[in-house]
Amino acid sequence: MNLYWWGIFSLNLLLSAGIMLTYLSRRDSKNDTSSPKESDSTDKRVLVIIPAKGVDYEMDKNLASIRDQDFEKFDIVSVVDSEEDQAVSFLKSEGIKFIISTGDCAKCSGKVKAIWSALVTFPEYDYYVIADSDIRAQPSWLSGLIEPLFDTTIGVSTTFPVFFPDGGFWTKVKMFWGLVGQSMMESNLTKFVWGGSMAFRGTLLDKGSLKFFSESVSDDIAIMKISKEKGLKISYVPESRPRIYSNDDFPTFLEWSSRQTAFSIYSTNNTFRFGIIYYTVAAYLVLSSLVLAALVDAIFLLFLLPYIVNSVNSQMKVPVKVWYFLSVTFILPYIYIWNLIVGMVRKKVHWRGSVYSLSKD
Repeated sequence: MNLYWWGIFSLNLLLSAGIMLTYLSRRDSKNDTSSPKESDSTDKRVLVIIPAKGVDYEMDKNLASIRDQDFEKFDIVSVVDSEEDQAVSFLKSEGIKFIISTGDCAKCSGKVKAIWSALVTFPEYDYYVIADSDIRAQPSWLSGLIEPLFDTTIGVSTTFPVFFPDGGFWTKVKMFWGLVGQSMMESNLTKFVWGGSMAFRGTLLDKGSLKFFSESVSDDIAIMKISKEKGLKISYVPESRPRIYSNDDFPTFLEWSSRQTAFSIYSTNNTFRFGIIYYTVAAYLVLSSLVLAALVDAIFLLFLLPYIVNSVNSQMKVPVKVWYFLSVTFILPYIYIWNLIVGMVRKKVHWRGSVYSLSKD
């Protein structure tokens, strides 16, 4: 190789080392077991709230899994927009009580409105748990989410789902895509609250906080901000990870992933700043390594090592193994870049039949 290609090689080496160090620097977050605990915590009242609208994939199985928990004593209620909602027949068949969403707000989402309706209708509970109607929870899911809240320094406990593919190629991509959320949960720097599976103490939402919550687009972002403002920590509970079964095609996956990214950027611009740098470097290294190995020297394949390590690690984490896992890992940086760009410029999102503004004004 001449001096020019050695320069490119050196640049790629530095970028590849940065990618590898970023990957290796992640540390699993641990809960502090020495923190003060609430007394008589087993006597606390727990309410599981299921905001429901329309029909989710295999909804009857999802609702049954939330209902059939091994937690000793808890109540469960769903919130729908009207008795004509398609979700009602599923709730009745599974024996789950429901109420009609009440109140009105100009900016909040339908899900926030539903949760707020349950909170003001049932204000007497010590702990509230939010469960999306598309999650499939294991029997210990609820007890896992409640236990961290016995620690008085914890404001919210949460987890992140495993996306289980029930369809073709794009459901497998979604399965790997979700590993980014899991890795973010494992770091104290990037840990967030996922609204599909979260629990918080009733005292978290005083009058002012409840008003702020009722005017929010995203329930999980609002709860996360309230908890941080009160100086309380977020507990990640990997043992309670539910599954989300899906049969997404390409348009469904792309719209879903871009919407999730848009909400993350709405929460903090750091998501875009860090993501666009990291994944642009990743996309460049994948493409340049393959092209330069073919045109210049096979030594450029060395820079695929971080992605091969990440691919193997990802393959070990996912519930369904696929023989083409390397190719999925290599295309993911390009999908993430698309998600970030779309999410950054998007001012509105379409979500379960409604349109919501993402303006921060």
